[in-house]
Amino acid sequence: MSDGFDALRRANPRARTGFAESIEVAAEAVRARIAAAPPGATSRRRRVPRRRLVGISMACASAAAGAAVIVALGSLGGGTSIGSAHAALASAAGVTASSAERSGTATVRITRDGEAWGSTTVRWGQGDVAIRREDRPEQAGALMLLVDGTVYGVEHRGEWLDLGHPGNIDPDSGTTPAEYLAAVREDVGGATLRRLTGAMRNLSRSERNDGSVVYSGTVSAGLIARERGFKAGQHTRVLPFGYVAHGEAADPDSQLRTTVTTGTDRVVREIAVRWGTWRYTVTYDELGTTPAPVAPENAKSLEDLRRQQLRGER
Repeated sequence: MSDGFDALRRANPRARTGFAESIEVAAEAVRARIAAAPPGATSRRRRVPRRRLVGISMACASAAAGAAVIVALGSLGGGTSIGSAHAALASAAGVTASSAERSGTATVRITRDGEAWGSTTVRWGQGDVAIRREDRPEQAGALMLLVDGTVYGVEHRGEWLDLGHPGNIDPDSGTTPAEYLAAVREDVGGATLRRLTGAMRNLSRSERNDGSVVYSGTVSAGLIARERGFKAGQHTRVLPFGYVAHGEAADPDSQLRTTVTTGTDRVVREIAVRWGTWRYTVTYDELGTTPAPVAPENAKSLEDLRRQQLRGER
C-alpha cells in the first residue's frame, strides 16, 4: 500500500516542474479570449444569472488548465510544454490585440541582403491613422493622415493638402487610398496579429535574460501576405502594412520562419518573418496610449486648387 501511495504522489501533476505556470497561462488564455470577444457575441444567447456565469468561467478555466496539464504530463522533458506555449502565445495575442484596437504605433521594416528595402511608421487612435514612409521622406505621398474621414497629404513644397474623402481619390489606380487604409486598419486592429499567432506551426519557446520571451515557428505565406493588391496589371500579395511580397513570400504555400517576441508584461513587442535573404519586422509600441492623429492646420483644399487651375486655363 505504501508503495502504491508513493507512486500516486510521484504521478501528481502538481509536483511536476512548470505545473503552476501551465495553470496560470491557461487561465490567462481563457480570460484573453473572453476579453477579446466581440461586444455582441453574447447578446444572442439566453441570459444566465451572474453566479452561473462565474461558475461557467471558472469551469472553462479549469478545463483549459486541465488540458494544459494533460499535455505537460505527456511531455518527456518536463517544464513548459508545447501546449502551454501555444496558450501563452494566444493569451499574449489577445491582450495585445485588445490594446491595439484602441491605439498604438507600429514600425515596419523590410530588408534584403541586410540592406534597407522599406520603412514605415503607422500611428493610430480613435479610428484615425497617420502613415509615414520613413524610407522616402522627401517624396510626395510620404506622409498621409486620415482624420474624421478626410485624407491629408503633403505636397512637394511641404505644405498640407486636404485631399477629401479617401474613396474619391484615384478610383482607377487598382489600390486606392480607401482600400489601402482599410487594409491598414485591419492590420492595426488586432485581426492580423491574431491570424499570424494562431497559425504558427512547430512552435518553440525561449526566454531571454531580460525576461522577454521569443516564440518561434513557421507560418504559411498565404496567411501573412494575402492577395489584395494590384500593380502593373497584376494581382499581388501584400504583407501587413502595405509592402508587396517578393520571393517565397509571394507563394501562399511557402512556410516562412516567424518569431513573436513578448515583453516582461507578456504583450507582443515584435513580429519578425524571414525567407531567403529577406527580413520583415513589425515592432509595436505605446499600445492603448498613443495619442490620436490630428488634422493639420491651414491645409489647402485640393478641390479649391483644381478650381483655381481651371479658371486660370480659361
